[in-house]
Amino acid sequence: MTLLGDLVSLHQVDCQVRALRGRLDTAERHFKGQERLHQELAGRLAEVKSQIRQHQATAANHEAEGGSIKTKIETYRSQLNQSTNPKQYAAILNELKVLQAQRDEIDTLELAQLQKADDLLVKATELETKVSERVTLCDSAKKEIGVCRGEVGTRLGELDRERTDASARIPKRELDIFDRVADLYEGEAMSELVAVDVRRREYVCGVCNMELPPDKYATLASNPNVVVTCTSCHRILFMPQVGSAIA
Repeated sequence: MTLLGDLVSLHQVDCQVRALRGRLDTAERHFKGQERLHQELAGRLAEVKSQIRQHQATAANHEAEGGSIKTKIETYRSQLNQSTNPKQYAAILNELKVLQAQRDEIDTLELAQLQKADDLLVKATELETKVSERVTLCDSAKKEIGVCRGEVGTRLGELDRERTDASARIPKRELDIFDRVADLYEGEAMSELVAVDVRRREYVCGVCNMELPPDKYATLASNPNVVVTCTSCHRILFMPQVGSAIA
């Protein structure tokens, strides 16, 4: 077989290998993406729950402080009821007003903390729902990887062996060119040289559709054992009769 024939055979196998690996890679990327989103949501949920605990703890401190002031108020009221000295009565009454103002302020602070905790509880519930949904998606994506590995594994092994055999028939220099272009275009390393008008010597690359010099056609037509590349996209060119099997 000629060099171009061997390259066409390699191209056919290489495209299949890349397609199967691409399917598996897509499934794995999808799983990793879902897992990353799950971790982000779980982190946000943990942060919100931490904030809820902080607000609840602060509210509890305010409640305890308010209870202490309430005890003092009750003590002063008892003293007020028992007081017979006008000056002492006025002093106790003034102290009661101060304590009541402090208690009102603490009650306001406590309610504010409880409200913040309640608002965050709503947010936490929403996040818990999203986390649960993401867990389901992660499980589904993980199962898809298993299915892909099962379906692709055997066939991919066979194709890898075919690709190794096909590569072995191609000289290193030409194989390096093929691999470089294949990596550049995700497997599409070859292109048909299309004769637009043979009499006028007009030829184009079948993939990028750029015009090709007539000498490209002349070289391919006379020597199927040389690699000729497109001057624009650098894909390896082949004549229809050599590589018509390429899809």
